Amino acid sequence: MNGRSSLGMILHVARMELRLARRALLIWTAVLVGVVALYLSLFESIQEPVMVEALKAMPESLLKAFSFTPAMIADVNSYYGVYIMGYLVLLATIYGLMHAGGSVAREPDLGAVEFLYTRPVTRRQVTVAKIAAFVVAAVVLWVAILAVSTLVGWAVAGDAYDLGRQRWTHLAGFCATLAAGGAGFVLAPFFPRAQTAISAGVGVGLASFVLHALSQLADRLRPIGYLSLQRYAALDRAAAGDPDVGGLLVLVAVFLVGSLAGTMILERKDFS
Repeated sequence: MNGRSSLGMILHVARMELRLARRALLIWTAVLVGVVALYLSLFESIQEPVMVEALKAMPESLLKAFSFTPAMIADVNSYYGVYIMGYLVLLATIYGLMHAGGSVAREPDLGAVEFLYTRPVTRRQVTVAKIAAFVVAAVVLWVAILAVSTLVGWAVAGDAYDLGRQRWTHLAGFCATLAAGGAGFVLAPFFPRAQTAISAGVGVGLASFVLHALSQLADRLRPIGYLSLQRYAALDRAAAGDPDVGGLLVLVAVFLVGSLAGTMILERKDFS
């Protein structure tokens, strides 16, 4: 098969994958933009003195773990870029794990293994197409989040909402989603059914969030944060306009290595 035919086959399978993933993508996008619209519109309400005093009475380490300190919610950019984005990244990484893992593990459920993983469509072509479809879905998701957050942010805070800084937070979220997809691609071949892979994706996504939160509670727990995707996204730095470029590169590397490893495992997997 020549290069042009190979590319055409990959694009064809990628379009099939996007059609299959369309409903889930629309639902997840609606959920995430709904979270943005709801919580960002509450910015003025949480500035009430009663709310601020109530927060000051709570343990500082606990507030820091959930990015809800008085200092973080005092500014719309840190409120959205750290607090709200923290939960968006949680949901988006779960989506990334579910999408990537489910797209690989669902073929036995659909009875499509014999068609997809045999010639003239090679396993590598199929996997590359699935990875490409996942990247497109992640781009659509984060472009929608950026668009809605910009509109609501300007409506709520006007010029105080700094789009330049928020572009970095969305890029960090996008990279974390890619990394989650890489993890999903490398884990999915070990699960026999899509539901199992999806459940594992939810568990891994929640575990990453919890590890990051625990690492904020005390200095002795800080090392466990290196096991979480949120640590490398560094939303606090991104919201301040000083992104952790090294951390973002780590997330992209996790995606690339995970995708490559998942492809190699699928090429050798016995589906009989």
